[in-house]
Amino acid sequence: FVRRELIFGTARAQGRPVGESDWQSFLDSAVTPRFPDGFTVIDARGQWTGNSGLIREQSRILVIWHDLLPRRDADIEAIRAVYKQRFDQDSVLRIDSVSCVSF
Repeated sequence: FVRRELIFGTARAQGRPVGESDWQSFLDSAVTPRFPDGFTVIDARGQWTGNSGLIREQSRILVIWHDLLPRRDADIEAIRAVYKQRFDQDSVLRIDSVSCVSF
């Protein structure tokens, strides 16, 4: 299986942070249709250095294990694009790795 981790910041340049109802709506519309077999969300805190200095924010880590089908890469990129556009984000961190998985 392939393990994909996407890390989503919740701070916005203008306006309120991405809230729980916003996040759930995003999962329902952008993630679940692409990965209906399931995924895991981890609440986190993070920091990074941007153009204006050190930024600390709440984050969410989306972990998805899936088969290695060519369309999956497009699904992941679509999720990233939707989040960036919907919540005015500069980026969504993507981490790819291979896992040995047993259910």
